[in-house]
Amino acid sequence: MSPVSCPARVSVTSLGRVVALLALLVTPATVSAQLSTTRGWSFGAHLQGTSLTVEQGDANSGSGLGVRVGYGFNRLVTGFLHVDGGRIEVPGDEEIVGEWNLAHAELGARFHFANSLRRWVPYVETSIGARAVTVDNPQVDGQSVDRLSFNGNAFTLGAGLSTFVKPSLAIDVSLKFTGGRFTEVNVGDITARTLDVDASSTRFGIGVIWWP
Repeated sequence: MSPVSCPARVSVTSLGRVVALLALLVTPATVSAQLSTTRGWSFGAHLQGTSLTVEQGDANSGSGLGVRVGYGFNRLVTGFLHVDGGRIEVPGDEEIVGEWNLAHAELGARFHFANSLRRWVPYVETSIGARAVTVDNPQVDGQSVDRLSFNGNAFTLGAGLSTFVKPSLAIDVSLKFTGGRFTEVNVGDITARTLDVDASSTRFGIGVIWWP
């Protein structure tokens, strides 16, 4: 062994030990500093307040429940399937009287302003899908009918904030605006697909999202 190579070999070995020690010290700190995640599968449930406006009429409000399944392709983009339903309170002096039920089924994408070192993760989202209203025990202009429902396509824009109590569990608050038209009506056993009625709905939800 030459006198020159020995110090170099000792120096490289010492440097390797220092790097290994630093890695052991830094890695636990990095893991413990992670406060949120938006990657992979997620499951959520929300209680929500909702309202429905048909044509230029008054908004009728109610409450319901929504569930969602999502998959985070990366830290910023999550695809999701969302389904919700609820009861809408409609005054007794309307042309259509009964127990109104409003439902949405949507496929969309959520865009997070994410940083794994923060507990607060705001987001915006957009989706397309279907919206339906069914009326139980309906009366149309005072005349009872067996069954009544409306449905059509819908487009939604929304925003919200996820607050992480754990890196994989967040309290979620969201606000969604949905536009579209009712294009089909079912009255008893008769279905008509010539309907063309503007409708808008608004949903405010509070719930939880879990990343298993």
